[in-house]
This record gives sequence, C-alpha cells and structure tokens, in this order.
Amino acid sequence: MMYDVCVVGAGTMGSSTAYHLSKKENLNVCLVGPGEPERKTLEREVFGCHYDEGRITRIISEVETEQILAYQGTLSYPELERESGLKIFTEVGMAIIGQPGDEIVEGYVTTADKFCNTKGLLCEKLDEMDIRNRWSYFLPSTNCYGRFSKKYNGYISVRNLVKACQIVAERNGVKRFRKVAKDIVRESDGFYKIVLESGNTISSKKIVVACGSFTNFYNFLPGRRQLDLQLIGHTVLKFELGEEAVKKMSEMPSMIYKPKLDAGYVYILPPIKYPNGKTYLKIGHSVHPNFEDKEELGKLLETLSDVQKWYCQEDYPKARNFFKTIFKTMYPDIKPLGEELDFCAMALTTSGKQLIGFVEENFLVAAGGNGKSAKFGLQIGKICADSIVKGEWDCDLLNPEDFRVRFKDELYA
Repeated sequence: MMYDVCVVGAGTMGSSTAYHLSKKENLNVCLVGPGEPERKTLEREVFGCHYDEGRITRIISEVETEQILAYQGTLSYPELERESGLKIFTEVGMAIIGQPGDEIVEGYVTTADKFCNTKGLLCEKLDEMDIRNRWSYFLPSTNCYGRFSKKYNGYISVRNLVKACQIVAERNGVKRFRKVAKDIVRESDGFYKIVLESGNTISSKKIVVACGSFTNFYNFLPGRRQLDLQLIGHTVLKFELGEEAVKKMSEMPSMIYKPKLDAGYVYILPPIKYPNGKTYLKIGHSVHPNFEDKEELGKLLETLSDVQKWYCQEDYPKARNFFKTIFKTMYPDIKPLGEELDFCAMALTTSGKQLIGFVEENFLVAAGGNGKSAKFGLQIGKICADSIVKGEWDCDLLNPEDFRVRFKDELYA
C-alpha cells in the first residue's frame, strides 16, 4: 500500500502530527514507532521523554514564540480530552519565584506581565510575605518575589497526551506500525521507502520525521546529514508523599524557582498520582548546554549507546543528593516516604528553538524540543500536519525562519 504521509516517530510531536493529519479528508496516513515499554532495558533501542504523568505547561515564558505555541496548544486540550476520554491538562497555575535583579527571573516576570495583559489574564504580583502566606509549607529564600497566573497554566500528563493522539488517530484510520524505523530511502519515482527493524518496508509519498533525540542515529535525512542537536541526559527526582502531605499541598501550583542569583533554577510539579498508585512531587533542574565547566547533574550523550544507558540506569547519586537537599530546603516540614529518580534525553539546539521545516520537497522534520516540547507538542503537530499537506510552511502566527532546520555541517564547517 502507498501512504500519502508516513509519520516516523510516535512520541509527542509525531503522535500529535498523526492526530491532526487524521482529521484531514482523503489521506492515507501511517504512524511508525514503538509504544512505551513496561520497563526500560538495554535490549530496546528507542525511548521517549513522554513516559511521565506530570510535565509543566505554561503560557508564562521568556520566549514569545513559546508563549504562542503553548497558548494555542492549551486551547486544544479540551477537544482532545473529549475525543479520547483521557484527562490531559490540569490547571493548577504557574508561579515564577526568584531574587530581584536576577536576569532570568526578570525575563519571566516581564514577559508574563506583557502576555497576560495582552490576553486579559490575571497575573498576580508576589513578594516574600505573599509567597509564605499563600503556600505555608514552602520556605522561600529571603527577599524573593515573583508572579502567579492560573489560567492556561499548570501541568499535563504527557503520557496521556501521546496516548490520546494515538487513540483518536487510529480511530480515524491512521495505520500504526509499532516498530523502530531504521532507514528512509527516496526512490527513483520520488516516493519514499521506510525500512523497519523487522526488514519490512513501507511506501509513502510524503514523510514527517519526529524522532527527537534519536533522529541523528538512523539513516533518515537526505544526504545522511545530521541535525543541529546536542543531546543532554536529564534527571528528575520524584518524592513520594503520604496522604497528610498531599492534603497540605493540595493548592500547590507548578513552579519555577531560582533561590540565588548565582544558582540555576529548579522546576517543581505539584503532587500527582502516578499509575503505580503512589503520589509524587517532582523536581527537575535547569538545562546547561555546556557541561564542561559545571557540576554535572546531567551528561552529554554522543552515541546511541550513551542514550540507551542513560535511560536505563538505576541511580545517579550526584543528582539524587542535589534534589534531596533542595527538597529539604524548600519543604522543611514535609517528610517524603521515599524517592525515585527518572532519566530522559533532551535534544537541544544552538538557537534554543525547535527545528521544524522541510529538508527537501515532501520531507518535513520536527526535532529539538529543548526540554519544552511537551507543553506545545500538540501545536507543533498541527503545524507539521498542515505544512506537509500544503507542501510549505502553514502557520500564520509564527515565522518559519524562527524554526529553520539547521544542520551540524552548516554550523561547524
């Protein structure tokens, strides 16, 4: 069978693309990529950052393009929830807290005020006493300040987002291949042959590749070129909470917190119930593209084996100790029942923006989430679907040059 569009990659961007394509008439579409494993083992090649119940989604951002993407994506969650029957978005609000004079915090505050004012949304100013009174269990640093906005801010179950997109897409006729794609070949007739790990092949007139951190490890792109991606191993620590702590923290928002001028920030997810029945508060750390001179909380990943081992490791003491210290400082009266480290690979770009665009006629790429793709992956999927059908960039709200696909051989020639 010849497909009109083959989407390679069944994570956030790829599944969202398949979902939006499934709503278009007279298209034969397939989605290629394995599902979430029951457990992570080195026998498996491909993993995803979407194996999680809690990822911050926020229209408060220091980057205007991300505000637009997140806002448009958040407006789409209710429809997808109705179609799939799955809960995706929880609107608990977003707090940005840090020190006066901090460039990063001031960037967030300025853009939050501007965007919320433009959209007619409430963005509350916070001083140290406001923070202490509002969230009595949280001990902030002295003289801190910030902003809080509830509407369109909170967290999503990115696992349910991906699952919901796949459910609706398959219901609408998208064919699913739960295999790893190994190669993409353009044949003499101009159409594409996708080679699966099983050796079987798929034929398609058009291609969308959305394989995240794994894009450069396979023979996908024309001329075997490499995207401008730097892969960073990222860690988070989930703190298991008992019923009393969960009740006490029931009004907690998602948060970005930068306690000192000379320190990185941490992001915090409120207590969320996971599939194992336990409730966790999750803490992650800021991303530093250059790890050479810094205390490592993550690791530069250069090979497929590096990525596999990172996802499958059982412990990373340096990160565990860092997060435990942070938790004890922020929540001195909360005693967790236990903790669980989790690992993923982030694909960072030199521009700090996602790479979305055509690498040749009928071949579109979406990659480089920069650790943020969960909160606007649904909207990126819409851009990809609309653009691959039209044959050119199709999003009036955003400039395609901001997302231009860049290759390593262009940057380091």
